[in-house]
Order: sequence, then C-alpha cells, then structure tokens
Amino acid sequence: MNCNYLLEYTDYLSYKNKQKELILKHKFQDAIVDEYTLDESTLDNVLESLDTYSFLSEKKIILVKQIEQLENENKTLNHFFKYLENPDPNKLLILSTKELDNRKKITKELKKRVEYIKIENNPLEIIKNELKEFTIDNKSINLLLEYTNNKIDRIKSECDKLKLFKEKEKKITIEDIKSLCFKDSIDTNNLAFDLIKYIASKNKKEAILTYRKLHENNTEDLGIMALLESQIRLLKQVNSLIAKNEKKDSIATILKTHPFRISKTIELLKDINNSDIDSLIRNLAKLDLEIKSGIIEDKKPLEMLILNL
Repeated sequence: MNCNYLLEYTDYLSYKNKQKELILKHKFQDAIVDEYTLDESTLDNVLESLDTYSFLSEKKIILVKQIEQLENENKTLNHFFKYLENPDPNKLLILSTKELDNRKKITKELKKRVEYIKIENNPLEIIKNELKEFTIDNKSINLLLEYTNNKIDRIKSECDKLKLFKEKEKKITIEDIKSLCFKDSIDTNNLAFDLIKYIASKNKKEAILTYRKLHENNTEDLGIMALLESQIRLLKQVNSLIAKNEKKDSIATILKTHPFRISKTIELLKDINNSDIDSLIRNLAKLDLEIKSGIIEDKKPLEMLILNL
C-alpha cells in the first residue's frame, strides 16, 4: 500500500482532518512524528528522517510542509526520488502545499511517485451537511457564509454553536445567526465588489466609506487596486460566460473559482454594464501608470479618483 502522499489544500483544518484520516487508514496512530517546513528546514533533514529508524517506535510519520520550496533542493532530489520509488512501509510520508504549480517538471515527477490528493472544500455544502438535521433557508445560509468569510474552521465552529442552541427547535433563522454568531474580520473580496459597484454608480459617499474600510485593514492603494483589477477581470470572464448561457456551477468549474464568489459576481453584474467595466479598467490602468512613474505622489490617489467621479 502506498504510504507517500502529496496534499494540496486551501483550508488548514481540512488538511489536518485528511492527515488524521491517512494516519488512521495506515494504522500509524502510535508512530512518532517528524515535522519539517521547507522554508526553515532542508530536504537533507527530511532524507535523514526517511533513512533512519527510531528507537522508540517501529513506525514513523514524516510531515513536510511547503513542498513547493522543493525546487530549491536540486542536489538531493535524486536521492529523494530514489526513496519514493522504493519507500519504507514503516514510514508514512505526507507532503503538503497550499499552492502547487502543475507546470513545473518537479511537480509532475512528484505526482508519478506519490498519491496526490487535492483537498477541495465547498463551504455551502459543508453548511448543508453540518446542519442537515435542521431547517434553514438560503438567505440564512448566505448570511452564515458572509459572517464566516467562507472559512471552513469558522463555519464548523459556528454550526456547532447553532446546533447547540437550536437543538430543540431544529430550525435556524437569520435572527439566530445575527444573535449567536460572531461576524468574522473584514472580507476584502466583498469590499472590493462593493467598491466597484459604488465607483461604477458614482456613489462617492459609499465608495469613500468602503475605500476607507479597506485602508483600515492595512491595505494600501496599490494593494486595493490589485484587488479591484482581480475582481474586474472576474466580472468580464463571468459576463462572457453568461452570454454563452453557462450556469453558475459550470462557470465556477470553468474559472476554478468558488461558487459563492461567482454568485457575488453575478449579483454585481446587475448593477454594472460592460461600458462601466471598461471605464474602470482604463481609469485603474492610467492611475497605476501615474503612481509607478511618479506623476502622482499623493499617498491616497485612489481616494482622489473617487472624489473626481
């Protein structure tokens, strides 16, 4: 049985759950654990652990985080790949990363030698599963997603709380979420959507308030502009796919973007047209050039752009 894994994840809690699942699957519950992070340790340290035996336990778990750093370890790669071709069955190796570049040769070579698992999470499905014994409408689910910023650990925590307090009634409402759940810290993606909407509709007051909320979250103008550009790019892509009669779920699959973010984008498209989008792109590109070329030295040039709408 293959005891070598490569896990790609976005949510740490889901990664930890998968890790526990693999440990139970291979019966490594009593094994000692060696843990490495490749921006702090080297591949040589990992190989030393793989090549040596423990006096305390026959079995050993080796966890290696940030495996994307592996490309910097060329001298010992051959040794590592050789081990993967003939691994020790008493060692469970779990490599992990949040960002795997499938274009790189090293990624392709790794996938040939280990079992690759992409841990994908759908916050909407997780809420439905967590609250399957309860009655809850779509508006309440969307509010819970907003309160938790789609974070899996927060979703599970808040669902546990709701289940505890609503155990008898078996029904969860918007009022329950507002009174029982903690609203997570600022969601920059949602604020960026709001800012685009207010700029496009020339609602200076709300645009400035939203812009200042982003600044309060330690996001500088260039960072806010990058955020806006990312959201505008998504707007154009979604609009193009809607014109081809693609549905929300298929758009999410095509663009490899979370369905909730696609839903927010579709909502925004009701308030903004192609002309508005193109105008925003031109204004942001012009402002970006002026900042980087030193024409504008104001610390908050984006605020000036809003005020001049």
